Amino acid sequence: MATIKDVAKKANVSISTASYALNNKPNVAKETKERVLKAARELGYRPNIIARRLKTNKTGNVGVFIYGFGGPIFSDLLEAIHIELLKEDLNLIVSTGKSSTKMLQEKLIDAAIIFDAFMEDDDIIRFAKERPVITLDRKLVGKNSYSSRVKNEELVYGFIKEITKKGFKKYAYLSGPKDNLDNIDRYRGYQKALLEVGIENISKFEGDYTVEKGYLIGEEIAKLKEKPEFIFCANDEMAVGLIRALKNNKIYVPHDISVAGFDGIELGLYINPQLSTIKIDYKGWGKKIAKNIIDLLKKTTKVTITNPEGYFNYKGTIK
Repeated sequence: MATIKDVAKKANVSISTASYALNNKPNVAKETKERVLKAARELGYRPNIIARRLKTNKTGNVGVFIYGFGGPIFSDLLEAIHIELLKEDLNLIVSTGKSSTKMLQEKLIDAAIIFDAFMEDDDIIRFAKERPVITLDRKLVGKNSYSSRVKNEELVYGFIKEITKKGFKKYAYLSGPKDNLDNIDRYRGYQKALLEVGIENISKFEGDYTVEKGYLIGEEIAKLKEKPEFIFCANDEMAVGLIRALKNNKIYVPHDISVAGFDGIELGLYINPQLSTIKIDYKGWGKKIAKNIIDLLKKTTKVTITNPEGYFNYKGTIK
């Protein structure tokens, strides 16, 4: 098995120069780096990852911890993060549940991106004492702790302010899990916009962000004598399930009830009519987050953490 000493000899450089080149350090001339990399390829050199970790205390891994593997928003987010990390030869490790906490506790990663409300603040804060963390679902104060969050309240408030101009009188809100911070912020924006135009009586149905639950709530609403005129769903998946249930009960959207969602998932484009929603640029967000993490790992002097962009996407489900 080839060693770094063999690579250095073949490339006619010192071992330290070979090491700098293989680790993509900036203090190596471009031609020298190319010569070292060519020698490594020809010799079939593979670095000893365990030895490197012991020497540098670095794993080359970035953990992205999410609350579940279901749901379409994660595919765009994770794909964008993965592409950016690959450019820096960093590994993406995606996890959920207890295994995520274990990775933090055992420091099996160099940095973490967290979108999992079930993870404990204390575990995250302890990890962040030594390594960078960006949370997407909360804001923590402390060393190496950064936050990038969807502006849920602001976006929903702006969207519903526009909806109130349509003259609806009976409003309903289909929520996500009641203790979910995104859901809480979205409802706050919804309520604030309606209160400003004198609407206080809002029907509220508790969901769980799934298509299936949206369908069940749709069945429930279809049986009501007094039905809402407009229903805002805390995410698109529930909105899709809700619309299906209403249609199956011969209640048509938007003729009978108008519906809107949140996220801008691709599935919303394929229902008839297309779903009105607040669209979040998850790919753009993932790209920015990954670049932020890379800068933090490189200890770039100033790192500006950005929030994702969102915009209103009016389609056919609002009359």
